[in-house]
Amino acid sequence: MSIFCEHYTDRVRVLRVLFVFFVVCAAMLVAVPNAFAAKFQLSPASGTFEEGKNFSVNVMIDPEGAGVNSAEAVISYDSAKLTVVSVGDDGSAFNLWVEEPEHSGGKVTFSGGSNKALTGSSKIATITFRGKAQGAATVTFDSGKILAGAGQDVSGTNSGGSYTIGPKKVAPAPTPAPTPAPTTQTPRGGGIKPQAPKKIESGSHEEEDVWYATTTASFVWDVPYGITGVRTGFSQEADGEGDEDHSPPIAEITFDADGDGVWYFHLAYQNRNGWGETGHFKIQVDTSPPDDFEVSGTGGDLQAELKFISNDALSGIKEYRILVNEVDFKTVSPNELSDEGLYILTGLIPGDQKIQVVVEDNAGNVTESNEITVTVTGTLPGDEEEEEEQSLFGPVYWVSMIFMILLAIAIGMLIYERKRHAEENDQIKREAVEAGERLVNIFDVLREEIEEKILMMSHKPNMTDNERQILEGLKGALDISEELLDKEIEDVRKLVK
Repeated sequence: MSIFCEHYTDRVRVLRVLFVFFVVCAAMLVAVPNAFAAKFQLSPASGTFEEGKNFSVNVMIDPEGAGVNSAEAVISYDSAKLTVVSVGDDGSAFNLWVEEPEHSGGKVTFSGGSNKALTGSSKIATITFRGKAQGAATVTFDSGKILAGAGQDVSGTNSGGSYTIGPKKVAPAPTPAPTPAPTTQTPRGGGIKPQAPKKIESGSHEEEDVWYATTTASFVWDVPYGITGVRTGFSQEADGEGDEDHSPPIAEITFDADGDGVWYFHLAYQNRNGWGETGHFKIQVDTSPPDDFEVSGTGGDLQAELKFISNDALSGIKEYRILVNEVDFKTVSPNELSDEGLYILTGLIPGDQKIQVVVEDNAGNVTESNEITVTVTGTLPGDEEEEEEQSLFGPVYWVSMIFMILLAIAIGMLIYERKRHAEENDQIKREAVEAGERLVNIFDVLREEIEEKILMMSHKPNMTDNERQILEGLKGALDISEELLDKEIEDVRKLVK
């Protein structure tokens, strides 16, 4: 009898070790998904910039190995030293926005995600600052949350930025062009007259083929050696001539256009041999906004079908900016609209959305449409994936916990039977055998249930490496447990014969 008790005690110790092994497996289910620590950081994180000048800082996410799906943050900056000029998402790795990047009251906020997991360092937004006052300025993350997989929080320690605003650079004063002394010689025939001016520039209308929304035009030019006078003019005739003579010659002048359209500045040089050919500089003026227009539309599955179109008689339409809930959402070129002005706006989130369109012509004039409300239906892709992952992963976790609880109960039953052995030797033999058989039956049922869940998980699309490691570890744990349990039950049966 004492020999049997000693052997029985050894079996109980083995079963206790087995119970600890399953507790470790359960801890793996919780600990592995949180092994990563993704973080926000700024690029560049430091630098020296001139007061009154703009500079850009990219908001980056470093997943550090995790598959990041969504994130949100609140960023603070030193408003005494810095001013936010704009916040944009051009080139962002996120294509789904709950709250697009925006700034207000010394804060920059955003909340969005991607339908593809981000595993490498990725840009989320770009903040354009302007140096407001000299000194050191900091940009910090007040809060930030980064989610991966089935909504696991993988946020780590975020890195802010430190920037120095230096003094303005003083540009050197321009050297004035020398003014030739007037000549008293009388023009004579047979000499060489000046060529047409080769370089005429405009500080107000820099490029001849670009439209500008200003009627005041300024022009500058060089006065070559030997020039005794210049003749200037301003009209809408491409080959017109000047009608104002200036002697001694001048090197700059300003005109006001009487209205919109194409205008020409005319300039000719004079030397002691007479007047040369006339040179010209074209400017394009459009101060009138595009025609008034209205927007209409209906909501759909994560999108809205909109109808809008405007015209501009002079410079033409440059682009349409679609505002969703008073925030710039999409910029559309005219050739993206159908002939009837139809456009499908995608990437919207479910719910009532306020839509307005702002049209801009090629001179920078704008016209705003009316505001409408459309009801967007559907479910965001990220929400569907999260529900699917949670529905598949949840049962595996809870079945494993139930399995360990039942296994602990079975071990307790064996311990209880051992205590009764001293009083009822024959009965404990039978109960030990029966308990072993029940334990085998319980294990078989639980193994079938867990293998079914493992099979479901193994066929899940886009399974992460963490989930795959958990499944392989659980399979190995089941095999080892079954082998140890069979051996111990067989030894018990031999002892109680």
